[in-house]
Amino acid sequence: MGNILNLMRGTGDDQFEPWPLLGFRAISGQARWKAIHQKVIANGRFQLLSMAICIAASERIHGRPIYKKGIPGGRFTLFSILTCGLVSDYICHRLTSGKGIPSDPFESLPEDVLCTILSKLPLDEAVRTSAVSRKWRFLWTVCPNLSFEGITMCGKEQDVQKFIDNVNAVLAQCHGSVFDELAIKFDFDTMLVDHLNNWARFVVSSRIKFLTFDLAPENFGGRYERYLFPFQLLDSGSTSRLQKIHLSFGYLQPPTGFSGFPNLRKLDLNLVNVTGKDLQDMLSNCCNLEWLSIIRCHLYDELKVNGPLPHLLYLHFSFCEITKIALHAVKLTNFVYKGKSVCIDLGKSSRLESADISFYGVTLEDAATQLANVFTHVQFLTFDTSYEPPQVC
Repeated sequence: MGNILNLMRGTGDDQFEPWPLLGFRAISGQARWKAIHQKVIANGRFQLLSMAICIAASERIHGRPIYKKGIPGGRFTLFSILTCGLVSDYICHRLTSGKGIPSDPFESLPEDVLCTILSKLPLDEAVRTSAVSRKWRFLWTVCPNLSFEGITMCGKEQDVQKFIDNVNAVLAQCHGSVFDELAIKFDFDTMLVDHLNNWARFVVSSRIKFLTFDLAPENFGGRYERYLFPFQLLDSGSTSRLQKIHLSFGYLQPPTGFSGFPNLRKLDLNLVNVTGKDLQDMLSNCCNLEWLSIIRCHLYDELKVNGPLPHLLYLHFSFCEITKIALHAVKLTNFVYKGKSVCIDLGKSSRLESADISFYGVTLEDAATQLANVFTHVQFLTFDTSYEPPQVC
């Protein structure tokens, strides 16, 4: 409050009368001190103080003609500011004291119960709970999943810098904590590259198990830049921990001698630039893979996985410009293929329950002949052909 007195402009020495103000400050300071130190002011005494202050302020103002110099309006504004400060302090104290309304209606709940509740909320809603009280400020960091989506955080405008700042602000508060999932969903922009690499480092430090970098723009036609997946930032511990990877609009270029993701169970690639050889080398070192989806990844080559995939249950290829598929997945139950007619060799997949095949550029008779010996054990087969290719971006 002292700064207000010192910064009042237009109040000259001949107009400024400090004694009433100093007296007022003494009264309000005493009341404020009592509120801060939890010495509740009785309602009657508080009303008496308020009346005395208002009467004093009124007499000082109305005791002078309104046209007389001395800036009574300025002094009255100052009195009003000080009065509001006193009243607000008193009200806030009453609301937060034991005799008033509790500031945190959940304060009686054990912390582990609060953590369980927060872990069920979406990230953006969980973060908002930090405004409830000091106790709640960092409780949201117990949420196991961190999901950042451009539309949710920035709206349709997709403000790149705003998104970057928001993600960095949240992750800075999560430093040193352990999480299960990190998901980034935002239209790719070259401004994101360095930050995506930093977020990949967060994957390592926070022992992330499920990673999503969904960067595919809504309109990507004619765009050739992609995000290079940072294999070099992942250590052996993080590659062993990762159980799910979803990458869209990126490059996959595993380094020479890459040992793969030994515990990876789900791999989802969309609009990813990768060679057939790099992909088959990586898949050969993912022996626990259960779910594999490759969509609009133009290999222009065959995909032949040399090592067995004994746990693979679901396999999906769509519009990948592939020439051949050859792998061994004895437990495969669901297979989906959409694209040009190709040779498909699934090994001894005797447990296949469902197959959905869509060929184009071939007649029905030719396709049926080609697949006659492939799906001999399938229970449900959906088969479609067209001579003209579908419209796919």
